[in-house]
Amino acid sequence: MNKFDEILSTIKQLPKVFETEEIALEDAYNRVLREDVRADMNMPPFHKSAMDGYACHIDDIANELEVLEVIQAGMMPTQQVGRNQCSKIMTGAAVPDGCDCVFKVEDSEAINEKTVRCINPRTARNICYIGENYRQGDILIKEGTMVSVPQMAVLAGAGYAKVKVSVRPKITVIATGSELVKPEEKPQPGQIRNSNSSQVITQLRKMNLEVVQNLQLKDDYELLTQTFNEALGNSDIVIFTGGASVGDFDFIPEILKEQGFKIFWDRTGFKPGNPMTFSQKGNKFVIGLSGNPVSSLVQFELLAKPAIYQLMGANYAPTRILAKLNFDFQRKKADRLAIVPVFFNEEGLIEEIPFHGSAHINALISATALMEIPLGTNTINKGETVYVRPL
Repeated sequence: MNKFDEILSTIKQLPKVFETEEIALEDAYNRVLREDVRADMNMPPFHKSAMDGYACHIDDIANELEVLEVIQAGMMPTQQVGRNQCSKIMTGAAVPDGCDCVFKVEDSEAINEKTVRCINPRTARNICYIGENYRQGDILIKEGTMVSVPQMAVLAGAGYAKVKVSVRPKITVIATGSELVKPEEKPQPGQIRNSNSSQVITQLRKMNLEVVQNLQLKDDYELLTQTFNEALGNSDIVIFTGGASVGDFDFIPEILKEQGFKIFWDRTGFKPGNPMTFSQKGNKFVIGLSGNPVSSLVQFELLAKPAIYQLMGANYAPTRILAKLNFDFQRKKADRLAIVPVFFNEEGLIEEIPFHGSAHINALISATALMEIPLGTNTINKGETVYVRPL
């Protein structure tokens, strides 16, 4: 098992540490469910028409039929449909007892005001039967599901005006580096703007997570230690960018060890973004990302996101698609899993983006996916398939 797969296995063993709260349905989007959602009734709850048409007995389909009434959606039939009779019915309305066919309005011919016939002898039945979608007591959504748009509709349909979800962790983001200046400042020689914080905070917001502090600090051991301890007091998770490598001023691993944190890993096994730390002390967690923007983005997507979701009790699995290359890919060293920004063309093929390494953040502007080049693979030819992760 390679290093990256080992880490993914470790993440799956992390405990669910965040408690459960009950919130209103309208606030449930992008939250992690902490209960199985069960059907409180059959769906449909009655035999309903799938079309605007005429409800009748299939044995009478070739005959002229007397129209008894018009059944609108939301009302129940008032007439018993006998032989050579029918009721006009709207989509979603309850089908009269005994009727086993609804032929479409388009397949009908009016004989007079009270009589119609079906002109399509091969009509479908066009009935949605009681319990066809699900039965009372069925599990509709499993615990651990992240609520997206379809889940919102199902929750409402199952009568869940209140939903049990994971409490969202409070997160502090700290960008480290004496070379950093704020985005509104003009960098002096030797300085760069802090782009990592905006990137990481946006990634967290896409997960609907709360950032309680956004800090930027110089490479000063005492200042970092003091700020780190303060951040732990009002945060569940602290995310550092920068300072997680092995340079003379990369203090994060040293601070974590001094504070008694258990470090789960300090290398990822992929490129870009090999140096990264993930650590725990009690119910506090620290994620140390790279200072290079592309590396930190990849580290977050591949490891930080699944780790945070695991702590929240989410059944998270990233979307990975097998797609064909529209170019020849080569690399000199194949000692790590490589992650490469690419985009899909109009034919669904993977196109190349010029990419110069972990600091080349502009390469991601036109990227729509991250391509995975397996450990040990130097060459992938045009037309061959590879896994990609949509961004």
